[in-house]
Formats: sequence, C-alpha cells, structure tokens
Amino acid sequence: MADKWEWSVELAKARVNQTQVGEFIGITRSQMSTLVTKMITGEGKTATELDRKRWQQALDYVKLKQQEVEV
Repeated sequence: MADKWEWSVELAKARVNQTQVGEFIGITRSQMSTLVTKMITGEGKTATELDRKRWQQALDYVKLKQQEVEV
C-alpha cells in the first residue's frame, strides 16, 4: 500500500472503516491507527512480527469484505 489515501480507498471498496477492521483483528481504534501508520507511512521498517501478523489479517479481512461487496 503506497499511502493512507490508498488505504482509505481500499476500506471504502470493502464498505468498512478502520475501526471495524481493528475490531475484527482484536485491537483498539488507537492501536489500529498506530498499526496503519507503522505499516504504511513507516513502510513496516519498525514493525514487530505481531504487527506484521495483524497487518496481514487486516489486509485479508478487507479483501474478503471487498469480495462480499462484489457478489
């Protein structure tokens, strides 16, 4: 993901918001915001293994929701 704008577009396509994604992966709104900043703005350079796992879960969830919208 190139930037936060692209992230927002992907969320819109899935018809979910960042808070819903965070709830799905079991983290708070502020933790999700921090994760997005770390993985997009920081390009994952300071991400822990747990961050990477959570980010992948978030991406998978968004992709799943996008597929549901298409059907």
